[in-house]
Amino acid sequence: MLYNVILEMRTLLIPVLMLLLISCNNQQPDQDALKPGEEVSVQDKRIWISAYDSSNGEFFLKKQRSFDEDTLTAEGLVKDINTGWENVHLVFDKIVNDTLYVSIPNSVYLTQQMGTAGADAYISSTTYTLTELKGIEFVNYEFEPGDHLTPGTFSRKDFEFYR
Repeated sequence: MLYNVILEMRTLLIPVLMLLLISCNNQQPDQDALKPGEEVSVQDKRIWISAYDSSNGEFFLKKQRSFDEDTLTAEGLVKDINTGWENVHLVFDKIVNDTLYVSIPNSVYLTQQMGTAGADAYISSTTYTLTELKGIEFVNYEFEPGDHLTPGTFSRKDFEFYR
């Protein structure tokens, strides 16, 4: 029985520690604007990240850099997202009206191994990032459903609890 408890704790602890590691960033959002020719770290390329507030024990979305809206492309944002989430590969499919369509060909890590908090962090930060594109209000995700996340169409309103 003690062995099962330890296994359950380990399963929950790994995604929480992973989120803490990827969300640590001491820079102020206004200081994160990219300058021409400036090199940035992998994490800095993502516009929105999920962060953890240890004082109240809650996750929240953090805009970590400013950008020129006119330079954003769906392909570029997907590339930036993919560099920040090593084990989840997002693929841009198409844009129809106000909806951007993406897929995750191999979603096992996202839906089965990251836990609910990790999956929520991914889908919320990705949705916020992709809806920075002009005219995009919704993101439709296509992938195999799992224990921690199911596919569908999301908007920023779906993650108001993170604000």
